[in-house]
Amino acid sequence: MPKSKPTQVIVHRIELQEKERELLEPLVKAKEVEQYGKTAGLVVGAAAIGAVAYSVWWTLDSMYGWIGTAREKTEELVAKVKEYDEANDSNLEDKMKATSPLMRVWLWANS
Repeated sequence: MPKSKPTQVIVHRIELQEKERELLEPLVKAKEVEQYGKTAGLVVGAAAIGAVAYSVWWTLDSMYGWIGTAREKTEELVAKVKEYDEANDSNLEDKMKATSPLMRVWLWANS
């Protein structure tokens, strides 16, 4: 059986006196402090993760030298693509540009 549409709207309103507001004020302040603490914790946590990632990268790069910089890796890849194009008389660089807008920007920036 379908529900009938309402014929009237009743609004309930709760009003607080000064005494109730004074009693609620410490709860509101505690909630504010909690939210500030959570936000600060997230910011500090993100900074800590970044610092750990950087220190791991720096340690591995200084000990083994097998990570290198992104610029070096990029230059190596572009050189390999150009070598392949010259050796096989193909145009892989243009094919890479045609397949992906990101590759187009990346190859343009490194040429």
